[in-house]
Amino acid sequence: MSTVTQLSRSGSPEMRRARLRAMATCAVAMVLGAALPIAAQNLEASPSQRIEVHAYTLKHQQVHEALNLVRPLLTARGSVEVQPGGNTLVVRETPAVLSRVSRLLEGFDHPPEDLRFDIRIIQAGPKRTGISPPEPGSQAGGGATDELPEELASRLREILRYDDYRVLAQAGVTSKEGQDVKYSLGQSYSVSFRSGTVMAGRRLKLEGFRIVKQVKNPANKGRQLEPRELFHATLNLWIDRPLSLVLSQDESRREALMVAISCQRESDGR
Repeated sequence: MSTVTQLSRSGSPEMRRARLRAMATCAVAMVLGAALPIAAQNLEASPSQRIEVHAYTLKHQQVHEALNLVRPLLTARGSVEVQPGGNTLVVRETPAVLSRVSRLLEGFDHPPEDLRFDIRIIQAGPKRTGISPPEPGSQAGGGATDELPEELASRLREILRYDDYRVLAQAGVTSKEGQDVKYSLGQSYSVSFRSGTVMAGRRLKLEGFRIVKQVKNPANKGRQLEPRELFHATLNLWIDRPLSLVLSQDESRREALMVAISCQRESDGR
C-alpha cells in the first residue's frame, strides 16, 4: 500500500480530508511551477519580439538561391525551411526581420533577364614569340579579332608577368538567368555552366563552370581521346567586370593558358 493511501486512511475523517486537500494543493502548485517559466516568457515578449511564421512562394527565381540570401538575416531565434515542390521558403522570425526578408525577396524574385556571356580562351606568353594561332572554326579567327581587347590586355599586364596575349578561341553566348549553358569554343574547347540570378550589386554565380579540351589521338588522327578537364568550379561574376583565370602554365616557356569571362545584361547593351 502506498504512503498516500496510508495517510488518507489514517486518523479521523476530518483529518483525512485535510490531508487530501493539502496534497492536492501541492500537486497543483508543482504543475503550475513547471509551466510558469514558459507562460511568463510568452507574456513578457513584446509584439515586436514575438516569433511569427511567413511563407514566401517565388514565381520566377529558384528558392535554393534565395535561401543563401535569407540565412544571414536571421537571428538566433529564427529559422528558414525550403519546400522545393512549391518553390517556397518558410521563415520563422520576428516581425522586423520578416519585413527585411520580404523586401529582399521582392527584389530577388524578378522575371529572368537575358544575359550575354563573352568567353575567351587566351594564350599568354613572351612578346609574340611562340604564341599559338587562333583555333580554326573559332569566332576569333583572322584579322584583328584574334587580339585581346586593349582594356582587358592592359589589366592582365598589371597583375601578371606575361607580355603578350592572343585569343585562341572565343564565343558570345546569350542565355537567361537560371538556364544551363553548353557551348563549343573553336574545335578544341567547350564550356558549360548554369547561370544564377543577378543579385543586388549586379553580381551572379556561374554554377558548375567547366572547361574541357578535346585531346587528339596521335596514333589515330581521326579519333579523339577523352576530353581533358581544365577547370571546374562555381564562380562569382560581376556584371560588366571581366574575370580572368589561369587554366595551365608552362614555366619553361613562360606561357599560360587562360580564360576570360564577362557578362552583360542584354537590356544594358540596347
